[in-house]
Amino acid sequence: MERGKMSSAGRGGKSKAPQHPQDIFALGSKSTVVVSRDSEKRSIHKPSTSGVVERKRENSGFGSQPPSKRSRIGSPAESVTTTSLEIDPVDLVPNVLQALDTHNSDKLLGLLTGSIRLLKSQRSKPDPILCMGMLYLTKIRPNMFAHETVTQTLCTLLKREQGAAFKSKGNPLVFVLACNMLYAGHKDSNNWPDTFIKVYLDDALNERWWVDCSWCKCLVENIVTAFSTKQPPTHLIPSDNTLGTMSPSGSGSPLMGSTEDDVDNTDLEYTVFPRYSSSYETVEALVLEAIKEQIQRRAAPDAMGKGFLKLLSATCGFPEIRMIAASRLEGWLHSGKTWRAAQELLAYVCANACASGPSAARDHEVLAQLARMRLKTKPLQSAYQACLREMVSDSPALLRSVVTHTIYNELSNVRSPNNMAVLAALIHAQPQLVPAAMAETYQELLLRTEDYLRPLRALTRECIRAARSDTQALLPLARALAHPPPHEPPQEIRERAFSSIADLFCCCCLVTAAHRAHCSEYRAHLCALQQQALAWMLDTAVTVYRPQRHEYQHALNKIMFVEPAETYSKVDNWPPESERALTYRLCCEAPLSQHTILRLIFIGLSKEIPIPPAEVFELLEQLVRRACALPPEDGPLQVDKLEIADYIFQLCQFHPPENITLPAGYTPPSLAITALYWRGWLVLTMLAAHNPHQFAERAATTYPTLRALIECCITGKPSIEWSTATAENERSEAERAAILQLETHLAAASNAANKLPLPITEHSSRLLSQLTLLEPLGPARRPPAAVIEALQGLSSQLRLGRLLCRQPALLLQLVERHGTRRAMPWLHQLLRHERLELSVLPVQCLCEFLSAGGAGGPGETSKTGELCAHVRRTLQTEEGARAVLHYYMQRLSHAHAPTRASATRGLKLVLSTSEDTTELDYNADVNPESWLPLLPSLRHWEALKGEALRRIRAALLVECIPEHLAAYLAFLAENSTESQPEELTDTVLDLSQVLMERTTVIGHVLPATERRGDQRAHHRALHAATTILYTHLRQVLAMGPQAEPPEAMDEGAEGSTNWAGGEKVTLQWASGRRATLHVLTAHAHLKLLCYGPSLFDVNQEMYSWLVTMWVGADAPDTIVTESVEEGVLLPDWLRLHMVRSARPALLEAGLRGLPAHKLALFIQTFGMPVPSMSALLSALDACPAAAVVRLGVERGYMSQLLRVQRARGATGGAAFAAALRLQRSQPPPDDTLFEEERLPEEVSEAWECAPAALRLTGESTTALLASAFTGAKLYFGDLDSAFTQLNNQIVEESKVGGGSCTRSTLEFLSGAGSGVDAVRGLLHRSAYSAPLIRTLVHAAPPKLSEICRALLIHVSYVRGPVVDALRAGAGVSRTGDNPLPNLPPVATKEQIIAVFESATSSTLESIGNHIIETQDTQVVVDAITQLLQNNQDGKYDVPVKEEPGQSIAPTSVLSGSTLGCGLLLDWLAELHRETLSKLMRVMFVSGGASWRPLLVALMAQRASWRTLHACLDELLRADGKWAARAVLEFAETLVNSPRIWQGRDRATPKHYVPEDTLRLTHKQLDVLIRYVGEEAWAVQKIEGMEGARRRIEARLPLVLRCCGAPHALLAAALAASESHPLLLLLMYMKVPKILQLLRECEERPGSNPLDIDPPELRAAARSSTSATDRVSHTLLTALAPNIHQSGKEHTQKAWRIEAAARAVWSRVVGAGERALPLAGALLRGVRARHHHHLLAALEMLPDQELFAAPASEEIHGILECFLTLVCGGGGGSGALPHRVAALLRRYLAARPQRAAALMHKHREGISNQPALSGVTSGEASSSVTPPPHALTALQRRRATPDELHWLLQEVEAWGVRRGGAWGGPRSADAILRCAAPLAASSHAPLRQAALSLLAKLLPAAPDTRPGLQAILECLESPQPEVVASILEKLPELIGGIQEHGAKLFDVLFELGVSSRAPVDTCLAKCVSAINLLRAC
Repeated sequence: MERGKMSSAGRGGKSKAPQHPQDIFALGSKSTVVVSRDSEKRSIHKPSTSGVVERKRENSGFGSQPPSKRSRIGSPAESVTTTSLEIDPVDLVPNVLQALDTHNSDKLLGLLTGSIRLLKSQRSKPDPILCMGMLYLTKIRPNMFAHETVTQTLCTLLKREQGAAFKSKGNPLVFVLACNMLYAGHKDSNNWPDTFIKVYLDDALNERWWVDCSWCKCLVENIVTAFSTKQPPTHLIPSDNTLGTMSPSGSGSPLMGSTEDDVDNTDLEYTVFPRYSSSYETVEALVLEAIKEQIQRRAAPDAMGKGFLKLLSATCGFPEIRMIAASRLEGWLHSGKTWRAAQELLAYVCANACASGPSAARDHEVLAQLARMRLKTKPLQSAYQACLREMVSDSPALLRSVVTHTIYNELSNVRSPNNMAVLAALIHAQPQLVPAAMAETYQELLLRTEDYLRPLRALTRECIRAARSDTQALLPLARALAHPPPHEPPQEIRERAFSSIADLFCCCCLVTAAHRAHCSEYRAHLCALQQQALAWMLDTAVTVYRPQRHEYQHALNKIMFVEPAETYSKVDNWPPESERALTYRLCCEAPLSQHTILRLIFIGLSKEIPIPPAEVFELLEQLVRRACALPPEDGPLQVDKLEIADYIFQLCQFHPPENITLPAGYTPPSLAITALYWRGWLVLTMLAAHNPHQFAERAATTYPTLRALIECCITGKPSIEWSTATAENERSEAERAAILQLETHLAAASNAANKLPLPITEHSSRLLSQLTLLEPLGPARRPPAAVIEALQGLSSQLRLGRLLCRQPALLLQLVERHGTRRAMPWLHQLLRHERLELSVLPVQCLCEFLSAGGAGGPGETSKTGELCAHVRRTLQTEEGARAVLHYYMQRLSHAHAPTRASATRGLKLVLSTSEDTTELDYNADVNPESWLPLLPSLRHWEALKGEALRRIRAALLVECIPEHLAAYLAFLAENSTESQPEELTDTVLDLSQVLMERTTVIGHVLPATERRGDQRAHHRALHAATTILYTHLRQVLAMGPQAEPPEAMDEGAEGSTNWAGGEKVTLQWASGRRATLHVLTAHAHLKLLCYGPSLFDVNQEMYSWLVTMWVGADAPDTIVTESVEEGVLLPDWLRLHMVRSARPALLEAGLRGLPAHKLALFIQTFGMPVPSMSALLSALDACPAAAVVRLGVERGYMSQLLRVQRARGATGGAAFAAALRLQRSQPPPDDTLFEEERLPEEVSEAWECAPAALRLTGESTTALLASAFTGAKLYFGDLDSAFTQLNNQIVEESKVGGGSCTRSTLEFLSGAGSGVDAVRGLLHRSAYSAPLIRTLVHAAPPKLSEICRALLIHVSYVRGPVVDALRAGAGVSRTGDNPLPNLPPVATKEQIIAVFESATSSTLESIGNHIIETQDTQVVVDAITQLLQNNQDGKYDVPVKEEPGQSIAPTSVLSGSTLGCGLLLDWLAELHRETLSKLMRVMFVSGGASWRPLLVALMAQRASWRTLHACLDELLRADGKWAARAVLEFAETLVNSPRIWQGRDRATPKHYVPEDTLRLTHKQLDVLIRYVGEEAWAVQKIEGMEGARRRIEARLPLVLRCCGAPHALLAAALAASESHPLLLLLMYMKVPKILQLLRECEERPGSNPLDIDPPELRAAARSSTSATDRVSHTLLTALAPNIHQSGKEHTQKAWRIEAAARAVWSRVVGAGERALPLAGALLRGVRARHHHHLLAALEMLPDQELFAAPASEEIHGILECFLTLVCGGGGGSGALPHRVAALLRRYLAARPQRAAALMHKHREGISNQPALSGVTSGEASSSVTPPPHALTALQRRRATPDELHWLLQEVEAWGVRRGGAWGGPRSADAILRCAAPLAASSHAPLRQAALSLLAKLLPAAPDTRPGLQAILECLESPQPEVVASILEKLPELIGGIQEHGAKLFDVLFELGVSSRAPVDTCLAKCVSAINLLRAC
């Protein structure tokens, strides 16, 4: 019983040799073939006779076979026996290696075959040493086992032995060893021997010892590649995988004897690829031979083992095998032994089936065999369905075959019970493809001779039932049925096939309706099925089946379910009787979609389809009516295309017969069949009713007739759009003529044979009653009465009016068309509808109902109350309240008074809280006071307040009822005074417009003096208006001088008044306050003051303050207007109002400065009060007599006027009458004729009484005079009463010989002679000074004449009451004693000059007037010009002859110290306006007189533009030697002249850029800048560099305004560099891009265009402002608030701000230095973790800016903050200490002493920080500068791209450690120049790294031109990947080179135009990136 066991010789014999462990190989030495261990050891040539013989004897039964028996693998046993050598396992490896070294192949072959034979003999328990030796040889020399003999010998190990049978499989070590050796020997071979196939088949058909072993899969899987079998998915294989396996149980590796349980999870390294690609037929033959032999031996299904089925699964790559397997699968599947293996075989068969190729036919037979299988159990059916689903998903081409075979089997007599289940499973797997395949099969069956309609209907129903009522599969089935069949059907079956397919469409609809319970969207499915059916009828049915007309009509009706219900069930009596009616009704209720309607219309319009359009229209109308009867909430009729209307009218169109030829040149009109035409309108109305939002509104706008029909449906009345009878008759006549003409031509063409055709008339016409003009877009036509009646019937039956009311826009349009004057009973009926929800209707309709009188009767009270309650509920929401108030309040400003009244009624009704709606009388006038107080009580009043105030302001401009106007004023005063300044300004503008333009209405609103009765209501309105104006003026003054009132609303804005407010005026008060107001507002203030104070103005506080501000002591003195008109603040009509008011302050202000002729006009005004008339007459008395004489009034009339006014009680006018020499007026005959009527006393309060006046003293008199005439603020009382008191006291003192007041007055007047301001004040305040001087003349104190003479010297050339009084006091006559000069009629220039030079101050005016009146104008002009030239040359600055009565000899009247030249200038300006330019030598020479600016201003204002340009050209010539200041002032005058801006927009836009009005050439600009430099040099000599700076900054706006274009700016910069160094520096500070222009210019002055090294230039620059200051401050302040944020977004935002700051400070000289104070201030408040942002910006500054003397304190404080932070632990880790240390080193080098003090102060913290301690010791940090080796390598660029990539990463890492500054500008510039050229590299990683580095580096580089060149090179690169990279990175790059953004955008646009690069996304991102920094 020792069989299978090995003797001890198997383990090496009984020798004394030591036994080595199993993991040690006794390989021996390579130098000998004999392995000697002891004396008894043997060699291979001389084997021993002990161990080997015994081993041979014991294993003789296993080592060989008898010679007569031949092995089944084809290798003769004799050859193996003769060639093999016996060998001891221990000596195997050394001997084999020796044979290899000696190249002894025979010996090697014998050793290998011998060892294999020995291994075969030990199959049950092989020798481990032998196995390990074989494995070792296999590993080191695998090719030895590829020899044919060795391979054949190894195959003997794998074959099944006939004579040796084991009870169990035992140890598979021999099989595993043989398989692995064979694989190792042949793993590199592509053609393996067929022996492997035979061995595989032998083992696979029997015990499957090694075929299923996991350790042999390296060989097995390569053998299996010969079968080309596809592996099915694992989920299709049965879960029990123990069938037929030979995995070693309980043992791991058979070689090592491991006990680990990892047998099946062995991870072997091997490769699998086809090994038998060239022997496909041989392998197929071997396999088929083995399979057929096995089948013949075992015919019964149960006789087949599992191994056989597994072999069939492995060989399913052959079609014959699949055919064999498919034919027997049914029996194997139902066998209890083989069902699992059969399932696996089924999966393999389905996975390897092919739909194309040479095996396609066989595979179709396989599928047919599978379809015929009858599976009995559910698991088998599920497995079968899963295999089919996987097969069709992997190979969709097989789907058609599977479906076809399944359907054919189902329709056969031997159908399988699982066909429906298979189809259902396939439908779930492929819901689109399977129904399409079924449809193709349907078409194939329908085109056969037999009729398959009934079974196909049943099949469809059963299929949907099996698919669990999944009716969605019917839609792709119908879609595929609509496709044309694969071939044209025969003629004999076309009719049947056509009707059958139509019936199948109907069957699909019925099945869908029958399964409605399982599909909630069955209506949409029905609609889609009908659409597919109509698509088949439109596109396929006619061309393929060519049906007749009645057949087509029947099929169309059948598809649309208008045939009887029995028509759909007569084929197979389905649906059954019980469900037929319901199913049919559900199909009829299918929605009518837009596509269905369009396809129906296209069927009617198609000429190829044999059905007329009229019948299609009939069907369409029937379908639309049926759909309209359905509930509208289900959406039965959904359309949104307006084209449907055109298509419907095309169905109604009349087409002349095609066989009739119309005359040439005649175009028939577009006609429609009348009946169809109006029915088409009805169809459109129904469509509009069911689509009010998508279709109705647009259709009503496009088609007026449809709009009228919609109105008729809503209102139930004829439309108001139907034209009048006249217009309708005109259209009818034109229509009748066109139809008769067409019928005449038709009759003539049809009766061509008849030479005398009968004429066509209205009585004989056949078409006249049947046709109408087809003009759907024309005006609305009135339909016939029958159509109107039909429309009303449809509207009541189908509720069309109610459906149309769902669109608020239609109702609103209807309400607007009806207007406010037309009754709208339909609205009442609509709102009285019980079923109508109020929320459906627009709130505007409800408001219209309420405002128009909804409660018309007792029965409507409840409905009105309901509506009112609904509207009040609507007011609770902001949107609803806005809509209600918008509707009502916009009507408050309507031009129609009843509309305004209805709006007020509606507002009272909806705003009141009363529940009783019957109390409102709809015919009564409702005062807004009843509802205006209710507005603020609304819930959302704050949100609605703005619009409400705008609407009330608009109503203020329209309302004509005074009570309403007063209510509006009170509401505005209460609610708008606390509004925003803009809203208050708009309110004031509208109020001003009312006050100024609506005088009639406002006269009834505000109180009037002549009105009797109680005026408390008027005073309340006056108080409201005063409150608004008072609050506004207070607000404007509080805003400061820089704030101007905002402009009025733009025209067309909602709620605006379309009025801009007119021009503006800037007012300057004596206190220094300024305000800019509209002129109209100022006029309104003054006009409102004329009405006096209101009774409700407590203490008259507002009125007194307004009077003081406008006409009191604090009245504005300076008026600057936008126009050149003078007196814009106080025009004559406003002065007249002020005078008529008879109020002292207003009266004085109105009379102030009025000339005599205007006073004369004022006294002739009717209705002038007596006090006002007295004041006017007194003012006329104060006028010069000469002025009164020149009035030219009629003396008789004036005498009568004076007589009447004196009779009224007016005083004054004596001097006026004397000057006119009027006759003494006679008293009237009746003394009572002009008796003055006693006026009622004004109501006054007790505290309004003025206190008793105090007497003036000497000191108070001096203070009073100084306050009145010099502007000093010494006297604070009322000037009017004070001067009255002063005059009275002087008169009283004259009686006693003088007093303190008289002495103080004389002292002030004597001192006024030496002060220009006092003299000017006397002339300006003539109302005070003239009466005072007259009083002194009357008192006649001593020395008065001398004082008056001294004053006359200064005012001798002025006219007026003051001068007359002074002349009276000095005793000098007004005309003088000197006679006029005696000049010839034609005097020469020299004579005139001599006369002027001989004139005195008293005679100059009269002499000049006489010369001007008598002499030639040109000669006079030349003489005056010469006099001015002499004055400028100083010829008259010498004493002249003494005047009579004077004690000293003054200078000439024409000298520079007198005012004589003023008269000359006035005369010159009046006489010679245009040729003032000829006086250039007077105006523009150096050292000119003081009056020269006046002459220049006159020329600028009065000369023509041609003259001014000629003068400017002359001044700006290169060789000009004019005065620099004069030329520059002249240029500024031209630029700022108001004449330029006449006609322009008064409102300056926010981003307005001033225009270059001078348009100078570059040469002229050069001269202009030279003048600026000359002026600066001149000022610098006197005032130093600071004065030069101020003067240059004053001229810079002029220079920059002339440099609008870049080339002009460059020319100016070049000229400034040669003119004055400070000029160029200041220009650069204002416009920093000058430096870039200078760098790019070829003519730039030197290498450094901007030199600011001199200290005085730096000091001057620090005193000025720069354009970058705002940018720097904005960036720094934006960086500071971000400290409270966190997150990624905050980090990105902070980095962008920091990058922008670095870019500005690095590229703009001095920008960082100027921002250091703000940076230091912000740094003290920033958290520790955000200091690095400011530090990165500071590191960009060079030492000369960072450590300059003015900034030393700031940088010292900044460094102290950083040291405190680092030493305190807040930033002690990371790169911050090193960066602070680097900054300290720079500070130590620049400022050693201050740096040492700072470090000494923080010495303890510095010593504790390693990064800072090196600063004190002088150690340099290696991280200060970038890596030098990296920069050098990047500059040379000789390294490989990978190395360069690594270097860039190293530099970038260094930069990240250094922060964003990159070590300063110098380091950043060096790195940029090295890295920029690498951005266009073709190496992708290098390119991406370079672009990433550029994005971080560009903001820190002072010169970005290398980066720009690199970007442009990338954009212009021919490599698409380079362009794509730069387009992706450009949004990040552009932020650092914003100055080159325009150029980059140009290049991007050109790239997008010239190539296909996707630049649009890049452009959008770039614009977004720039917009992020736009605020800076």
